[in-house]
Amino acid sequence: MGKTTRLIGVVAIAMVLLIAFSGVALASQPVCPTPESRGIKSVTLISGQGMVTETEKVSWETSNENLINNPPLGDEEVVGKMDYYQDLKVTDGITNYIKDMDVDTKGVPNLNVMKSIGYNQGVTIGSLSHDETVGFGIVGNYTPTSGVILCPFAAAAEANIPASCVDVEASSAMVVTDVLATTVTKVEISESPIDLHYEVDATGSEGAGTPAVGHIAAEFSVYTEDGSSGMGDHCGLGDVTEYTLGSKLTHYEKSTADGLWEFHKEMDYTSAISPTGGGG
Repeated sequence: MGKTTRLIGVVAIAMVLLIAFSGVALASQPVCPTPESRGIKSVTLISGQGMVTETEKVSWETSNENLINNPPLGDEEVVGKMDYYQDLKVTDGITNYIKDMDVDTKGVPNLNVMKSIGYNQGVTIGSLSHDETVGFGIVGNYTPTSGVILCPFAAAAEANIPASCVDVEASSAMVVTDVLATTVTKVEISESPIDLHYEVDATGSEGAGTPAVGHIAAEFSVYTEDGSSGMGDHCGLGDVTEYTLGSKLTHYEKSTADGLWEFHKEMDYTSAISPTGGGG
């Protein structure tokens, strides 16, 4: 009599990166929204048996100067790019798929995607594969605080926001024969605080307490650099006009599960400008 091996992987991870320096005006500048609102909305509902495919790509680049004349950055220029990609493939089986996607280049969130995926192989030999990636990058030259933050007391406390750059990406991928999964994607880069939220939750097709079958993985990476701010107390050393490196943060993680599993992962990046210290 053969031995049956059952693998149940349970992943429950919450990761929050908060970059909010309280002593000097550090952290990433938001990009400039477009003067007019450019909006895209897409709703997809699929319920059927057999082959299913859907692919989507979103890319938005913006600058307060000449976007096609970079590098180098101009004075007080900030350039940003937001990217989203998803690919769904079902070879055979029973699929129930719902997706609601919004893009807004003026209001926040700039990207908002909510998705539900239900799949069961049934009596076929089919499978479902799903890949989803979201990310953004922002590079900003040093600029007067008053041009970014409306509060006059905050602007007076710290005259300049130093140069900064940030690159953030979150993703998930699965190849399964039985699953009920939801993903939530939100990106805000045109207002402070800058924020990226990505969440994936997956169980068996019967819901919580039942295992999905197959493979799943989720990744999260962050890279940031901030310049020093002004000439002042020990939290304001460095010359903002000479691009002195004041802070560097890197982060990477990957979670996987194979066999039978329930999987939950949330990934968040937040960068808030907090000019409350001395310097100039």
